[in-house]
Amino acid sequence: MNIFKMHSDLAERLRIKLGWSHYALYWVSFIKGVAVTCLVLWLMC
Repeated sequence: MNIFKMHSDLAERLRIKLGWSHYALYWVSFIKGVAVTCLVLWLMC
């Protein structure tokens, strides 16, 4: 089983277990990306 398929299956199982829609998951990912970017920028300054 390749790593992409394994990650995809894991993410889908977690999404269903949490009861989240794909749209909610996209927003969580976006906000996480913004937070990580802000952290990296803060650490660089």
